[in-house]
Amino acid sequence: MIGNTMLLGILAVSAYRDWKEKHIYLYVPAGALVMGLILHILCRERALTDMLAGAAIGGVMIIIGRMTGEAVGFGDGLMLVVSGIFLGFWENMCLLMTALLLVGGAALFMISVGKKGKDYRLPFLPFLLVAYLLQLI
Repeated sequence: MIGNTMLLGILAVSAYRDWKEKHIYLYVPAGALVMGLILHILCRERALTDMLAGAAIGGVMIIIGRMTGEAVGFGDGLMLVVSGIFLGFWENMCLLMTALLLVGGAALFMISVGKKGKDYRLPFLPFLLVAYLLQLI
């Protein structure tokens, strides 16, 4: 329960900044990463291998971002590393897939109504926040 509340707060703050400023301050996910590791040491809610596998999802996203010229932002990948620490592999994978479906739907909608072109960049963290809220429900 503590981890869920912490992750929700971290995602909410980061999603707001991503939406308003189109920028993620890296000290927020870096601090959250440390908090997640401390929480694991104190509570041991998840197996270490599950946490590392969950964090690896974000690591893969960071690598994909580097290979595609930041099509996926570094901060987005780092936030998925953090959520992987808190959620583990399968919950983080579900979170990522739900967020990708949401952002893809929003992008298709914006293109179809002619509001934005295909080169417009949507902030990802607000969709990650909504996906996490859906996951909590």
